[in-house]
Amino acid sequence: MPKPTAIISIANITMKPVASLFDTLPSPVTKQQPVNMESLGQSNGFILYRTSSQTAASGMLKLSDYPRDRILVYVNGKRQGLFDSTFPLPQAVNLTVSKGDTIDLLVENMGRINYGPRIPDQRKGIIGNVTLNGNMLEHWSMYPLPLDDPSAMIKAAKSSNHTSDVPTFYQASFNLHTVGDTFLSTPGWTKGMAWVNGNNLGRYWMIGPQQQLYVPGCWLKKGTNEIIILELEQVNTTTVSGIPSRSWANRPNPSVPQIVSN
Repeated sequence: MPKPTAIISIANITMKPVASLFDTLPSPVTKQQPVNMESLGQSNGFILYRTSSQTAASGMLKLSDYPRDRILVYVNGKRQGLFDSTFPLPQAVNLTVSKGDTIDLLVENMGRINYGPRIPDQRKGIIGNVTLNGNMLEHWSMYPLPLDDPSAMIKAAKSSNHTSDVPTFYQASFNLHTVGDTFLSTPGWTKGMAWVNGNNLGRYWMIGPQQQLYVPGCWLKKGTNEIIILELEQVNTTTVSGIPSRSWANRPNPSVPQIVSN
């Protein structure tokens, strides 16, 4: 029988913030009204919807459809709140904008179900209208972000500026003398995705239940390896490590207070 795959530990790796997700945007598709992800030929990842406020306004930002699936809301790059498909409806985000302010809605596709009566209703992104204080927002620029090659996105970033308010790419290299399976440990990080040597490890989210990401030894190599993390929220550390076992835990969702029902 073949020998079992070795299990290894990897010492702390210090991640460096290298680019804001908003600095890696491709050319947009422009429409009067937002369209869903699939209508733009995209099936996975994220999509950014951007518009400019035509007038000063204050009130509730609302969707005519339910969130599909998790939508981070920004004004001029500052986080204002979110919509989340796992929370009760109706939902709204309280906004105050001046004329010309940039309104961004970053939509995360968190997966599709493959059973039951909702199978035909698995389109992602924004469907229908977006209103602020009862007035419809129009003239949208849409930026598909499937995240197929984050390394190339970082290299093509328009700026290296980044703030804790916006999703940020972190990058680092680490050396290995021995290759084996491990589990990427991300304590102090909140929610995002990770890649090792160009391979997508999946999503991490501190609420659990999974608290580490499996890293197959066949995706590692002796010598220099690269790790990239896209963090959607704020972080309390900039280090990750590889540990020899996986743990499970359920933790409170820190985004719950940002949900406004109205």
